[in-house]
Amino acid sequence: MIARKNSVAKERIDGTWSRTEQKVGAAFDLMHLGANVVTLAPGETSSDRHWHRNSDEILVLLEGEATVIEDDGAHVLTPGDIAVWPAGAQNAHHVKNMSAAPVVYFVVGSLPETDLVRYPDSGETLFHEPPNWRLVADDGTVLRQGRTDD
Repeated sequence: MIARKNSVAKERIDGTWSRTEQKVGAAFDLMHLGANVVTLAPGETSSDRHWHRNSDEILVLLEGEATVIEDDGAHVLTPGDIAVWPAGAQNAHHVKNMSAAPVVYFVVGSLPETDLVRYPDSGETLFHEPPNWRLVADDGTVLRQGRTDD
């Protein structure tokens, strides 16, 4: 199956971490991989810094100059550079566009049945345990919860 450039609809995600995504994996019914083409406008950030207990992630920079912030600091990526985060590696990361031009990258992650996502900067942990999920503060307070099928 071939997906041509822009054959998957672009979806604007607005909120704390605004970005544009093309959800390639979902569009082609991938069951074990999440795969997105993400565009960050100047000044945008992908997400809170995080790491996954059960999900591998790989990012390939396609266009622009991205800054990946990891536990050991900032790393500038240029087109063709790859970032890899193995499941369970406690190396919190996110992508920032600190340049004046858009950044486009392809990111793929495994979709385990259950996962724990740690957000060390905010002191929160997401427990993804279908059919439920919950976001818990370090003191044990449940901040939000819901169903994975919502």
